[in-house]
Amino acid sequence: MSIREYVSDVETNWNWHGIKLVSALVYLSMILPLVVVVVNSFSAQRIATFPPEGLTLEWYVEFFRDEMFLSAVWVSTQVGIAAAILAGAIGTLTAMGFVRKPFPMKKALSIALLTPMIVPPVIVGVAATSFFTEIGLDRSIWWLIVMHTLLALPYAFLIVRSRLYLFDETLEDAAMTLGADRLVTFREITLPQIAPAIITAMVLSFVISFGEFTASQFWVQRETTTVPVVIYSMVRTTITPKVNVLATLVLVITMVVPVVGLAIQRWLTSDTS
Repeated sequence: MSIREYVSDVETNWNWHGIKLVSALVYLSMILPLVVVVVNSFSAQRIATFPPEGLTLEWYVEFFRDEMFLSAVWVSTQVGIAAAILAGAIGTLTAMGFVRKPFPMKKALSIALLTPMIVPPVIVGVAATSFFTEIGLDRSIWWLIVMHTLLALPYAFLIVRSRLYLFDETLEDAAMTLGADRLVTFREITLPQIAPAIITAMVLSFVISFGEFTASQFWVQRETTTVPVVIYSMVRTTITPKVNVLATLVLVITMVVPVVGLAIQRWLTSDTS
């Protein structure tokens, strides 16, 4: 091995170690704040400090006795599930229309569909609030669901559309040649093939909705107050272990839901393979 080759190998190894070090630091900077939140949720002190001087489950007991917190979790869960179902259904139908049917102005409509993903959520919140107020609608949970669906729809659309581009349409042609109508073909052939993508889209939509704060803060009422809004309103004064309990539960929910979705996705994939 020549000196030049040796130096090149050393530089490559150092570059690789540098990349690994930077990656590790980035991951630590993301994980450590979450660890602090979880640990402080068990703090025995009324004012959360790290490391805590003692550990207790008292704040979890108080949390589950507090109607405001439970109401916020219930609202976020309802809105998240509804937004996931609507975004998954609308995103699937829209993606199928885009992939299967040629029509004029397709690119322009595609850009319009992706606009909520590009435009800052604060603009979406202001626009939705102004529109609903102008036409005289109350700030009910239904319109909060509509707003969250609007924010999650572009992601669902892109996920399902990407799967449909890889779908072999000759399978549908073969089924229809053998006598199956369009509904049976969709139910027996198309849906099982794209179901994992739909599940992924719904899981992502739920996570987006559950953690959405910027647009939701324009829609605050007792019946429409979500978990992120409650957390923000409390940390503006003092960060107590109760806030950390709520943040920990949000963290658990947003981790469990994707795991369940991944399990369902793998089951569907193995069932159709």
